[in-house]
Amino acid sequence: MYEVADKESKAKVLAPPAFPKEGRLPGTLRAVGENYALQTRESNRYKRAKDKNGRSQHGKCCQAIHISLFFDGTNNNEHNDTIKLHPSNIARLFHASIQGDTARDFGYFSYYMPGVGTPFPEVGEMDYSGQGLRYASGGEDRINWALVQVASALSFAVAKESIDIRASKGYVEEMGTWRLPLMIGLGAGKRRRVMGRLLKPLELKMKTAPPTPRPLKVKLYVYGFSRGAAEARTFVNWLAELFETPEGADKPLPQLAGLEVSVEFLGLLDTVASVGIAHAAPFFAGHMDWADDSQLLPSAEKYPDLVKCCRHFVAAHEQRSCFPLDSIRNEEGLYPTIAQEVVYPGVHSDVGGGYQQNDQGKARNGTHELLSQITLHDLYAEAFAAGAPLQVPEEVLPDLLKDEAAWRVMELKTKREFDTSPQTIERFNAWRLKTLGLPNEPNTESPWLYKAVEVNKTLEEVLADQLYWITGWRIGRYANGSYANQPFYKEATEHKGQIEEIARGKNAAEKARARKGREDNPESAENFPGPPIYEPWIDKTQIEQAATEFRTDYLDIVREQTSYLGVVVDVVLRGGAYLMNDDDERRDYGEIRQQGVAYSELLFRDAVGTPSDDPQMALLVALFDDQIHDSRAWFMHDALGSRELWAGYFFYRMIYFGNESSRRLTPMMIAGKLIGVAIVAGTTVYGVRLLRGKHRGALGAGLGALGAIGGVLGGLAAAGVAYEVIDLATGAVVPFLPGADELLKPTYDIGTVVAQQKREMALEDYAERMQRSIDFLRQSGSLIEQVKAVVA
Repeated sequence: MYEVADKESKAKVLAPPAFPKEGRLPGTLRAVGENYALQTRESNRYKRAKDKNGRSQHGKCCQAIHISLFFDGTNNNEHNDTIKLHPSNIARLFHASIQGDTARDFGYFSYYMPGVGTPFPEVGEMDYSGQGLRYASGGEDRINWALVQVASALSFAVAKESIDIRASKGYVEEMGTWRLPLMIGLGAGKRRRVMGRLLKPLELKMKTAPPTPRPLKVKLYVYGFSRGAAEARTFVNWLAELFETPEGADKPLPQLAGLEVSVEFLGLLDTVASVGIAHAAPFFAGHMDWADDSQLLPSAEKYPDLVKCCRHFVAAHEQRSCFPLDSIRNEEGLYPTIAQEVVYPGVHSDVGGGYQQNDQGKARNGTHELLSQITLHDLYAEAFAAGAPLQVPEEVLPDLLKDEAAWRVMELKTKREFDTSPQTIERFNAWRLKTLGLPNEPNTESPWLYKAVEVNKTLEEVLADQLYWITGWRIGRYANGSYANQPFYKEATEHKGQIEEIARGKNAAEKARARKGREDNPESAENFPGPPIYEPWIDKTQIEQAATEFRTDYLDIVREQTSYLGVVVDVVLRGGAYLMNDDDERRDYGEIRQQGVAYSELLFRDAVGTPSDDPQMALLVALFDDQIHDSRAWFMHDALGSRELWAGYFFYRMIYFGNESSRRLTPMMIAGKLIGVAIVAGTTVYGVRLLRGKHRGALGAGLGALGAIGGVLGGLAAAGVAYEVIDLATGAVVPFLPGADELLKPTYDIGTVVAQQKREMALEDYAERMQRSIDFLRQSGSLIEQVKAVVA
């Protein structure tokens, strides 16, 4: 199980309340009126006050500036996904946000940032990208784009002129850091310079000739899913870095352009800031540079009341090794007082949304059956309660807002995106009852009101228990082969042969058309984004292979990889931190298997997968059958010819808490440098051969192999983990340096270790650059050196 040091000192995670059959869109005029009152609180307060001369300001025209920012998840793209009827929850909330030309005259702005790995023409990314999917490249540009859009909204509010797209792109490029290790540290200064240049004239105008209506405050509503949630958290921290500290003050003043700034709501869905994919970095996890030290909320002591409300909904059943969770709990084991972390059933995109109808045979009758519809409603409800500018059903719009109906009323197509199947609701509530022991008593009087429920367990404990439940289901479906008789398998899509070839050819043709469109129309190249990276519809194959893998692991049989990849792993030096865990896999395997067997006996009444006689338990089985996806079964399957290599269904999910982690980690590579290894000059590509204890065949050659390497001279072993580094150009084993075992000692406080290593590397890099400069000047005769006099 997760090693939870001093469990009693760790804050407890929360569970969602029972979901009402009505959903959580506001149901009364009063509910909408209360939301509107929060949006107009500053203007009402301003009008009730007196000016400096004691005169009434009741007739003054003024307004707060409301800016909504939506950071979508990896491989999620609103433009493409909406057309294909499977937008993520972030895209659906964007659709429901108050926006448009008329709305911005009233101080409402809304901006959407596509997920990494997808086209974002506004910052120069025209195609879907494997680099974005694997390494979260483009994340920094998306965060900087959001900062520039904040400046653009303020420019419109103060000077009646937005920053156009072309100029915005230039500012983002100017703010970006070099794509080299350690260069991200330069970003703060570049952001301050560019943003200062954009905001200073607006601040002067506010002082000398304030516009009408007068802007009173900047209120931000920030949403994110997956790496987009990591971007959202980084955005808030980078925003705080822009605040200046007045002379004599001990804290920065939360202002932009002379206006007070607050993050009224920060809504996060299953934050992931990881880099790398399993075949590129087995047993590794890490953060991209833009996510370093930026995932915890800004210090409440340094920035009091900056963030008013934060909600983080996390996936109970995600297991992919390269999708570790970034909790909002800090290193001291506490949650900020304004924050709540809530566990929901399902894998990553069962929480964040984006699955299509009948993907893996789930939600066969329509996307209203998706489990992610629950989190969509709940996040909407929490944002709405915090005053977020979101559209509402027409029937509950108060008379005083009828004149604004054109942009405050939810369009029918948007309202349909919130449709939720009664069957899904019933099964979700059964999950609460059977796995968490919580009563199913939805709030029927005010169903739109949301209140998370205490479960008296830490995040680690709840996720471990949820892993045991889904393992119990897999025993009854995968290990026993009963999946083949279930509708989710029988009706899953399988395109092979000519159909698959046609689909792959069509995708290639779309890519070619997009490239040609950009070549022929360079001035409007942004209108020709490329199609998604091709993924074949072979759901049955993926489920079959996943079931076979699970069964062989469950029975502890040596299994063969379904792909030729995986003997020696290529590691191209990059700017991230690659970390290797030292999990006791045999112990974890035994725990997960034992608990899974116990839960399987509750879920099923026989060995052929017949659901329990308990109606609520049968509903839970149906939830696993028809709503919860298998993210491991499909992830990167087309690229790898397999699932994540060196991983499996008997692994706990890694969790980060700021600089700390739920499992001990070793800093194997940081900022493009292999730690503890004697790097050969000129070599840029290395191989990593893993040597691990016996675990279901696929995981390595065993520690005994290390003896033949010669200990620390060629390989390193610590706490059951061993690996060797190979120069792929020559095939030679690269030696470890003396003392490498200390540098590579596993630790829970991995963030602090990585930060220390980066500082030392930066100092070494600076010293090397200075020495090269001195040597050059000396050789050119341009260096004047002071030499001590020689006394005879």
